[in-house]
Amino acid sequence: MNTELNSKSISKIKKSASQIAKKHIEGFEKELISALEFLMQKPKSWLAQSEVIKAIGITGSSDSVPYLLDLSLQEYDTSIIYRDLAFSICMLTDIKEKKLSYFDNILNSYNHMSISGACSALLYSGFIPKNEDIINILNNISEYTENEGQVITPRCYIAAACYSWPQELTKEFLSNCKNSLWSGLVEIANDSSLGKKTKYILV
Repeated sequence: MNTELNSKSISKIKKSASQIAKKHIEGFEKELISALEFLMQKPKSWLAQSEVIKAIGITGSSDSVPYLLDLSLQEYDTSIIYRDLAFSICMLTDIKEKKLSYFDNILNSYNHMSISGACSALLYSGFIPKNEDIINILNNISEYTENEGQVITPRCYIAAACYSWPQELTKEFLSNCKNSLWSGLVEIANDSSLGKKTKYILV
């Protein structure tokens, strides 16, 4: 596959990264990192930054984690970057290693967007946590309901993931989600309660 990650064209980089992520094409990790280093010098390129970061998380390896962690400690005007960095770091650490160490740290950070990103990684990957981890997740994300519908809150991602999680652990959580002011979450919760994968594409 020919990519335009080195083109210095923001739109071409964005398009190329999107294709890599969508088709799960591996082998371009170094090029994606180089493209991201270029884009991070251009704050207004946040849409392209987002696509490249997600592509790294989906197709990359632990080699990229130190750089992504470093980026996650910096300040951004566009909060979506925190979400995407958390998604990719979680994908390349917790999901690959099948343990939620990074996820636990994010839960304690109270950074709404980072928590959303980590939750979106659980949904995207289809990873099913241990029962005690599920209980911890549900207890910690239930409070994040602000502007639900305008934004995808952490519990939206988790409600969508719950369709494959033990129903005896998720019943009360999903019941609360059914009281959301956003009809989308109500539908997602209803589907998950029935063990059905939602039609909503959240990630």
